[in-house]
Amino acid sequence: MSGSLIWRLQRWSSVLIFIYLIYLLSFFISTHQINFEIWNIFVQTLVFKISTSIVFCSIIIHSFIGLWAVGTDYLTPRVLGFLNLSLSKIADLSRLLFNFFFSALGLILYLQPQDVPHAQLK
Repeated sequence: MSGSLIWRLQRWSSVLIFIYLIYLLSFFISTHQINFEIWNIFVQTLVFKISTSIVFCSIIIHSFIGLWAVGTDYLTPRVLGFLNLSLSKIADLSRLLFNFFFSALGLILYLQPQDVPHAQLK
């Protein structure tokens, strides 16, 4: 992908996350007393479900691009060699391990079962 597309994706994902936070904040400010029934009605709306799904995808895109940028910008022979000459020799391996670790962590968190029995919510 081109650098400008990656830049736009990260900026637009942060804008969507910010708009979502404003949306949630407006709910909390406009609702005087929040209890389980009011919160349940709010989260069952189609607008909430769609916006939460969009923001979840935006968070994934934003964090992936951010971690990728850190790995490619700072785990290079030049940068690590500035810190220590022996680190520059393992820069490519450290970048590979960095990418593998965060990709595996993302998959583990994504595939982790999130089933909570309804009886525990009450």
